[in-house]
Amino acid sequence: MTLWSMWGGGRVDLTEARFSSQDTVIRAVALWGGTKIVVPADVDVEVRGFGLFGLVGRRAARRVGRPGTPRVVIKGLALFGAVVTDTSPNRPAPPSP
Repeated sequence: MTLWSMWGGGRVDLTEARFSSQDTVIRAVALWGGTKIVVPADVDVEVRGFGLFGLVGRRAARRVGRPGTPRVVIKGLALFGAVVTDTSPNRPAPPSP
């Protein structure tokens, strides 16, 4: 997946995503704008990137992974903008009737 943000902002929420492969790669480019990527707390996240007068945030990045857990790799480029990641806690299951 490739995300572009130019002169504005965008948000991608993966908390309800079902991953069909072990590794998912997201390329995010922010030019004078911002991109926020929200990932579930139970997946491993690897954030790589470069910010020139900008920010590639690694708040959701974890270093130690559990075997069999899906992994999201975020490759960010921020020019006068920001690519940030955040972890959303798992939502509790709805009550059964």
